[in-house]
Amino acid sequence: MKRFLGVAISAIGLAAVSMLVGCCSGGGSGSNPPPQPPVIANTQPPAGTVEIAYPPFTFAATGGTPPLTWSETGALPGGMMFSDTGILSGTPTAPGSFSFTVMVQDSGGQSAAPLDCTLQISGPAQGLNMETPRTSHTATLLTTGSVLVAGGEDNDHNALATAELFDPNTSTFTPTGSMAAARGGHTATPLNTGSVLVAGGLNGNTVLASAELFDPSSGSFSPAGSMNTARFDHTATLLQDGRVLVAGGDDAGADSLASAELFDPVAGTFTATNSMNVARTQHTATLLQSGKVLITGGTDSLGNALNSAEIFDPVAGTFTLTSNLNSVRSGHTAMLLPDNTVLVAGGTDDKGGTLASAEIFDPSASTFTTTGNMTAARFHNTATLLDDGTVLFAGGSQLVLAQCGDNCETFVPVSLGSTEIFAPASGTFSSASGMESERANHTATLLGSGHVLVTGGEFSRLLGRRPISEVLSSAELLQ
Repeated sequence: MKRFLGVAISAIGLAAVSMLVGCCSGGGSGSNPPPQPPVIANTQPPAGTVEIAYPPFTFAATGGTPPLTWSETGALPGGMMFSDTGILSGTPTAPGSFSFTVMVQDSGGQSAAPLDCTLQISGPAQGLNMETPRTSHTATLLTTGSVLVAGGEDNDHNALATAELFDPNTSTFTPTGSMAAARGGHTATPLNTGSVLVAGGLNGNTVLASAELFDPSSGSFSPAGSMNTARFDHTATLLQDGRVLVAGGDDAGADSLASAELFDPVAGTFTATNSMNVARTQHTATLLQSGKVLITGGTDSLGNALNSAEIFDPVAGTFTLTSNLNSVRSGHTAMLLPDNTVLVAGGTDDKGGTLASAEIFDPSASTFTTTGNMTAARFHNTATLLDDGTVLFAGGSQLVLAQCGDNCETFVPVSLGSTEIFAPASGTFSSASGMESERANHTATLLGSGHVLVTGGEFSRLLGRRPISEVLSSAELLQ
């Protein structure tokens, strides 16, 4: 037994020696050198701007055994984050110079030499300007995250055919292809295909029936047929089946329209559908969760503000009157809330009054119920549903008496720079930070970052008792 054990131990000893020699000799054609530790290849991340989404920046490394695990120490700007895959992203909330250190380790536990970084974040974007002053234009969020701003009118009340794109990553406006027809008071509706349907509008004294499609991939407009009725100040609503409901507006005789039609993006054609029960312009159209569309208020051909409301059923193709609003209103806003009720607010009556009142439409009961008043009476303002379910109201006008000549007075609009927030939970309005400029007939677009892009519009005020106005090229970011 002792002899056998000795042989076994000797064999193990020889094997160990053999392994040790093979490991340390470094010779032999089958040996592999140990992997080199990773080396961070980047220098410094680019600068950013407060309240502008930071374009994701990916740190890279050479060498090392994948997968690589990234980390950082130090003080990143508020609102920004660093992932274990080496991506710096987010929306910075404060300006300044921020120092942090980036590290990376490979799967074998080898670490790269740390990289000390400094990230410069400048203050909020100021002095944003479109290429062209415009009012009564449209602004449409594209699937790319950019915003298409199209048409409108300039300071001389000339209709515009030009269009431009806002890039939220660089906070800049860049010209894109122009429309075939200059138009203001038109509609622009994003389709499920990613393109945008532009329809109708006013060019001088000519009311348009033409329509065109904007293709984001080519940055160009192409003809999309014509509506059955020329119209401006109408509504256009994307339905759940992909069609677009076009309703009401004014015709060439400045008469309000009751007619409605449907655009089929597959066929590329407009088809007349049943008319509304009431002719109206400067009304609202809101898509409900049921797929039906709520139409509220507006103005008739005699200039009377309306309190009537009706619902369009896309399956039957019919409009049905529902309960009346509590107040007549024109040039107001209507916003679908997360609970499927609709907030209707502001506007004008037919006696020269500007409204601060608001009401809620409940589709299940088909009734309007008053809610809290806005902090400021306003019309031709914007209303934007924010990511937290609240509604941001911005700008607009109030009607005031002004001179229109000797011994003559008339109501004229004076634009507002104030904003306010509606909280559905409490049913109340509260003041928010004001805009940089007073404006009405502008646009407001919710961006992917959660901020609201406000563009153009008209700045109107009284000089003495005489009105003056200016069409704006300025833009700003809210929230």
